[in-house]
Amino acid sequence: MVSAVTTAPVAAVSAIADEKAPVAPALGEHQSLPQQTAGETNNTSGVIHENPDEVDDEDDLNRLISYLSGELNTQIGSSTLRLSQGEYEAAKSALGDDYDDSLSKYVDVEGETDGDGSREEYETVQETQREYIDTVREFHETRRKYEAAKQAGETERARELARRLSRLAEDGETQSGSLVDMFGSISNETDSDLTETSTQLASIQSNITEQRNEIIGREFIATNLTVESYEQNISFTDPLVLSGSLATDNGTPVEATNASFAIGGQTLQTAVDADGQFELTYRPIRVPANSSELTVTYLPSNSSVYQISEQTIPVSVTQVTATTALSGPAKSAYGYADSVSLRATVSVNETPIANYPISASLGGVPLSTAETDSSGRSTLTGTIPATASVGTAAIRVAPDRDGRAVRFEPGTVSVPITSEETALDVRARTSANRTVVIDGQLETQEGEAVGDQPVTVSIDGQTIDTVTTGESGTYRTTIDLPADVSARNATVTVAFDGDGTNLDSSSATTDIPRPSGGGESAGGGLPFGLFDLLWVVSGTAIVGLVAAVLLRRGNETAASDGGTAEPVISTHDEETEPESADVVATALESAVDSLSAGRPNDAVVVAYAGARNALAAATDIDAAATHWEFYEQCVDAEVGSAESLESLTAGYETAAYSGVSVSEDDAEQLVETAHALVDATEPDTLTN
Repeated sequence: MVSAVTTAPVAAVSAIADEKAPVAPALGEHQSLPQQTAGETNNTSGVIHENPDEVDDEDDLNRLISYLSGELNTQIGSSTLRLSQGEYEAAKSALGDDYDDSLSKYVDVEGETDGDGSREEYETVQETQREYIDTVREFHETRRKYEAAKQAGETERARELARRLSRLAEDGETQSGSLVDMFGSISNETDSDLTETSTQLASIQSNITEQRNEIIGREFIATNLTVESYEQNISFTDPLVLSGSLATDNGTPVEATNASFAIGGQTLQTAVDADGQFELTYRPIRVPANSSELTVTYLPSNSSVYQISEQTIPVSVTQVTATTALSGPAKSAYGYADSVSLRATVSVNETPIANYPISASLGGVPLSTAETDSSGRSTLTGTIPATASVGTAAIRVAPDRDGRAVRFEPGTVSVPITSEETALDVRARTSANRTVVIDGQLETQEGEAVGDQPVTVSIDGQTIDTVTTGESGTYRTTIDLPADVSARNATVTVAFDGDGTNLDSSSATTDIPRPSGGGESAGGGLPFGLFDLLWVVSGTAIVGLVAAVLLRRGNETAASDGGTAEPVISTHDEETEPESADVVATALESAVDSLSAGRPNDAVVVAYAGARNALAAATDIDAAATHWEFYEQCVDAEVGSAESLESLTAGYETAAYSGVSVSEDDAEQLVETAHALVDATEPDTLTN
């Protein structure tokens, strides 16, 4: 398995919620994010420390994307290792939910950096390697069935399985070759080294190929296909008529009365005489019009004793123009996202053109692609895009690409388009000092998501940004407030301009939530670089990290109000109680904001940090204890409700360590539990 070498912004500690988990720093202690040093693997214990306030944002993002790339590379390596050991489910699981989670984070961070990244490669590797795992598993399962059939004397069954093995081996060669190429691309783009994984994968495929060759050589008789005479100049109206013969390597005619041949993307059947002679007719349809050669392949039946053989012949293909008959949509009017269908029939001199790919588009936007059936007919179905202008629009029907041996002139059918009303919503929340996160969704009044459309974002009348809606109609942007705008009473307006589309314009307005305290910092969020990176922190250090950040924010707020930011200490005398109260209040506010922002796991972690800080301040409890040790000490000291604290601790464990998403309902209940635990502590714990 490849050891991914990364420079991580946080320590990658196994998320194991037990007594062996790393001990949390005392709540209230200043703590920076642990940094993984370059050259260390994910299970290293050596870390360096940096103050997050002194880390450049771009540098922080680059190190984070390097860390996430290392996570993905490790999961790919683990999958390949498991595959080499025949552990197919484990191999696929290594590219399952955890890989999805890492990839999602990688994509999010990649979008914030200037680099090209390897998003597409990682997505394709996941899909292709899972397919390859299935191919390898099926190959070995088929091999066992083949051996059983041979042992039972089931000759025809064994041959069928042997051909299946051959096809699976060929599929594996294609898949593994593609994976090795992508491993190389990832290594080049991320400065990683996937050589060991590539070598391991190549070894797996080499073993499969050797088994395949051994079985094919044992099971089948080699054949020779000979093409004897034909006219090289061909077209659909002047087809290729060729004669040839099939024989074994020693010259004995193939014993078959019929044979199948593949040529130019078509499969043809013809009779074979006792001398192995045959004749076939082929009309070029899909091959390029400038083709200078064709490959003729003999395809024995699954139960046949003969091997596949082929011969390549020179030809000259002349293009032929077909005619089309189009029938238009039936409805009187179509709106955005409505389904629309039409039918096309393609023929040459009344001879239907079968298996011919046709495409339909509307206003340059592809609607559908489908092949004709044996009668030359095809039904094309798609949905009306936003760019189709209101009124009478034209759906264009054409060959899927130019240059085939058969072509036809593109045609159009009319479709009436009507406008659709839209609904736009907006939410705004402060996430850091004078930073606002704005998101929402654009839909039609019928509830259809409107994707790939621009939404203009303005604050107090100033246009700040233009964002594009995603496939589900959602949009999101993070902006810094202009210097002349106050966060206390600013208004966000988002607008969709439907000009040039079949969608009506719409807009929405909301107020920016007032920040807590006297400063302009966010009332409920943690600073960027910490809260946004929280999901990569494992171990009980999460609690200490949250507390440290909240305490620092409390000090910064006090300083902005004219006070002095005192250093944080872990004793519980009167001078530190206001700081602890600030942490508790800010944590609970942050938890509520995280719920509103759709981050239930973050909400639970921050709520637990606030409740734990309040409980620790109420009595002499070891703040460095693990979460369950802390729970036991609280129970022994009769601090707080044991049942409530047990529920909150279990929820925190799930949110922080399991990798499982806490439901919004459960998160809301746990945040309420944290509030109740805080309210039950001494009143002066929450006094500001």
